[in-house]
Amino acid sequence: MKAGFIQNVLTFFLGSLLMGSGCARSSNGRSQASDSTASSQPALRGRLVFHSYSCYTCNDSKLYLYDFASNSLVLLSNGWNIINPMNAHFAPDGKSIVFMGMTTSSGWDIFRWRIGAASSPQNLTASFGATRDEDPKYSIDGNRIVFKQNGRMKEMDTLGNITRTVTVTHTEASMPYYTKSGDMLLYSGNEVAGSTADIYSVSLTTNSIQTLSAITGVEEYYPITRDDTSFLFTRWYSPTNHNDQVYLGFLNGRAFQRLSFNEADQNYSDAFPVDNRYVILSSTRSGGKGAYDLYVADMITGNKWSLSLYRSEINSSGNDLGACYSK
Repeated sequence: MKAGFIQNVLTFFLGSLLMGSGCARSSNGRSQASDSTASSQPALRGRLVFHSYSCYTCNDSKLYLYDFASNSLVLLSNGWNIINPMNAHFAPDGKSIVFMGMTTSSGWDIFRWRIGAASSPQNLTASFGATRDEDPKYSIDGNRIVFKQNGRMKEMDTLGNITRTVTVTHTEASMPYYTKSGDMLLYSGNEVAGSTADIYSVSLTTNSIQTLSAITGVEEYYPITRDDTSFLFTRWYSPTNHNDQVYLGFLNGRAFQRLSFNEADQNYSDAFPVDNRYVILSSTRSGGKGAYDLYVADMITGNKWSLSLYRSEINSSGNDLGACYSK
């Protein structure tokens, strides 16, 4: 069968399972699908970039690259004069990454590095001084990079030249991510004193804003484009249960769906799509090595596999987060 047909079947199957009552849940919100062993883990062939730190304020984050095909794990940031590198994102061709980090002379900056290069990453925002330049993401064509500067979304080319400031009504607009069409941005906005963040989209052609998910008293953040019509995001389980959960949202405003692998008494966050079925995410679920461990999760069955099954050193005793997968 053609790949497109298979994807459509999987997408329909996923939607049918999640919309109905057959999402295989027990009364305490735990997925009934048991975790699988190494013999049944998905056979992935791409590469994964992620960061690991002891604690967010420890300023000791390190960037890693894992190649599923060769089973190799590399500490990328070793020898770089960059403090706290994190939140890396692959270019569409998989040949470079952008990420945020700090130098000794300024605030957060955006860096770009060609994978395998002997030279250190290029600081794209050094000329702005001590600004907070964070959350970089490549556009779908790889020619633009969107990021947050002091709470505002901006676009630049791959040389660091600012080409656009994206004006929205929210004081803080975080974690921008291009849609597949490239003409809209997803972002988390409205996180100010006394309020929780919600998920929005903004058109880059008309500047119109659409609310995609706004639950009162619930923090909603980290939107990641999944396909032409949907995206993944993280939100609290409820106003009184602040455990993070991964949801599937839709660009047309259709009701979001809580994915079947979540557990109401554990944190699941930072999900990045592998394909239409699998995601890589971080979780504090029991049985891990540290605070947050990396897992592969099946959006249809709810099964989960620790990335330690692929290579034992991937998960650490600290916090392993910010996964980005490239085919």
